[in-house]
Amino acid sequence: MIEKTIKGIKYRLDEENLTAEVLPKKGYEGDIIIPETVVLKKVAYRVTSIGECAFADLASLTSIVIPESVTSIGYLAFCNCSALTAITIPNGVTSIGEKAFDYCQRMTNINIPDSVTTIGDGAFYGCSSLISIVIPDSVTSIGYRAFFECSSLMSVSIGNSVTTIEAETFYDCSSLTSITIPNSVTTIGYGAISYCTSLTSIVIPDSVTSIGEYAFSGCESLTSITFQGSIAQWKKIEVGDGWNNDIPTRVVHCTDGDVEI
Repeated sequence: MIEKTIKGIKYRLDEENLTAEVLPKKGYEGDIIIPETVVLKKVAYRVTSIGECAFADLASLTSIVIPESVTSIGYLAFCNCSALTAITIPNGVTSIGEKAFDYCQRMTNINIPDSVTTIGDGAFYGCSSLISIVIPDSVTSIGYRAFFECSSLMSVSIGNSVTTIEAETFYDCSSLTSITIPNSVTTIGYGAISYCTSLTSIVIPDSVTSIGEYAFSGCESLTSITFQGSIAQWKKIEVGDGWNNDIPTRVVHCTDGDVEI
């Protein structure tokens, strides 16, 4: 492995696989374009990853272009990039690392392509200007606190491959008015959608077998819960303590009647 700065960007070069990983370096600022390949001593290396903390805490980074060659965005890669308003994730990326965009507080828009299968813990934690998110069907795993305190997030669509909404995934998304939970989901975790104070209704698919403690706690505007199964199916769901704390509705609407909660 060789670490080398080429045209202002630092890389770790893998001489065996001829790949390159972007590394942290002082002085990144403004608009950055990462190339698909870099050349050192007439040898070409394909840029395949944005490494751990590569652009973390860069208050003057305003935009970045990630090439189609990149397949992974690492831990804390863009954490606390306070001037970054939007980013396009290319179609080759399969994983978004833990806290990759943690506290990118001015970022209003992000596109998650169909190639992504994993969104890490806290990936968009504290992205308080993010307005909407569409999670494609390719994603099978959304990490713990992935969208924690995204206070401007109004709508979420979860793709049909996700089986678990992890603990506190959408905790305190206070502007959230719409969330689509697909039939693939079997588990809604601890505090998963708690303190979403603008949410007025939720539809729970009949695939769900477990609702964790405090899952919808503090959703003070939640006046309608619909379960897409029968009363008998609802009663078989493992329901955690306090899952419905401080919500106004006292019934769940099932396909064959209502259940008091």
